[in-house]
Amino acid sequence: MTDRKALEKLWERADGTYFRRYPDRFYHIRNAYQHECSGEFWTLGEHETNRRRIILCRADAEQKPLPDNKVIKILFLAFADETIEDDDDTLFPIVRDIMLDALKREKLK
Repeated sequence: MTDRKALEKLWERADGTYFRRYPDRFYHIRNAYQHECSGEFWTLGEHETNRRRIILCRADAEQKPLPDNKVIKILFLAFADETIEDDDDTLFPIVRDIMLDALKREKLK
């Protein structure tokens, strides 16, 4: 059985590779790997595990060569029959709304 930390490093490397392969992209959505962020996903409430998605965001604004650790993961639950296009025009508003909602909740504390 593969060590969990080794798996996490492989996932991070794959995410960084995506943005090196597509340097004009700022966002990417993919299915969550089995057991990836499983504890964090359960904080989003009860759900079918096949609805788990990860939205990846480049952490650099200058689009310089991207090290593996410069990718931000945002947990996302898709609706049961929802298809989310994997393009920046679709993903940017989703990320913006998630971040604005988090900012509003933080201000209320």
